[in-house]
Amino acid sequence: MGDWLERLSLCLVEIILSESPQADEGICDFLDPDDDSLELPEANSVRLPFPAYPIGEETRWFVGQDVLLRDDDGTAILARGRTAEDLDRVHDLIPGDWLNDDR
Repeated sequence: MGDWLERLSLCLVEIILSESPQADEGICDFLDPDDDSLELPEANSVRLPFPAYPIGEETRWFVGQDVLLRDDDGTAILARGRTAEDLDRVHDLIPGDWLNDDR
């Protein structure tokens, strides 16, 4: 195995994670954030140690209490909860016009 194995493994993990908050299961959501919302994932969860993309886009991953969050360079926040209640907790922590929050 060469030096490529570590990079390939990380890439495969990120591909799987990237699909996870986009599933159509009622426990995923999308937010077009405002400037105030962008700091909240970091304030309420732990940032995962993925390296920055080399093309200038910064995708940041966070994990909180039974929730996975992805910040796409400030243009979108994607969330996946383990349950609907976990996702509602994200809606409460990061206010905004979430795509699937009908509460």
